[in-house]
Amino acid sequence: KGTNANGGINTNLRGIKCFLLWAYDEGFIKVMPKIKMMPTEKRKPKYINDSDWDRIMAIDFTWPNLDFFKRVFTLYRDSGIRRNEAIMGRLMGNFLIIDAQYSKTSIEKEIPLTDEQIEIVKELHDARDKHLKSGSSIVTFKNKFTKLFKDICKRLGIDASLHSLRHTFAVRRYLETKDLYRVCKELGHTSILTTEIYAKFSFARLEQDFPTLSKVSKIRVLEAHKREAIPTQSNVSRLWN
Repeated sequence: KGTNANGGINTNLRGIKCFLLWAYDEGFIKVMPKIKMMPTEKRKPKYINDSDWDRIMAIDFTWPNLDFFKRVFTLYRDSGIRRNEAIMGRLMGNFLIIDAQYSKTSIEKEIPLTDEQIEIVKELHDARDKHLKSGSSIVTFKNKFTKLFKDICKRLGIDASLHSLRHTFAVRRYLETKDLYRVCKELGHTSILTTEIYAKFSFARLEQDFPTLSKVSKIRVLEAHKREAIPTQSNVSRLWN
């Protein structure tokens, strides 16, 4: 303590606990030690609002293939895919398949993609393969995206990390759908309790931070109400019955 924050200490403790559980299961130790986690403050997830996102997309400085990295950042923001999933997943038609070994939940996932997102994933995989053929490791390839995004945010005075793009996807979808269970499914969470952290944000705040999305969402709601109000054949039949 003093070197790492409590959250960092807990990350190490989880690794130690995992190892000790394996040692216990294999019979190398007779008693499983009790591991007490350090207290941490439960903070709201950090997301990137429309204004800051526009600044990130507009930044221009010397960095090889900067536009390519921006496209990948857009993929993460608009799909909610984790960093590892986009890099290690495999394309199958209009879906990105995340094999269980590369999934955080150890469950195979299938993520629907748009045509534009598919092209970005192909570009990402080409860059990955080229990086590996040069003799570099997959770890250094993954870290390029984390490092660059962190550097951009630091230059712009934005308190965010690459994982904030996944949080951004989550709150945007929550604002769009008003359906936490749907967001849970799209994120691939195994429990709604994990997703509930996004419900801590009020819709008023999200509408303020994502004005364009909020406007589109309200238009869709109004259109849906109008459709329900128009007496279609199916509506009339249902009312008559």
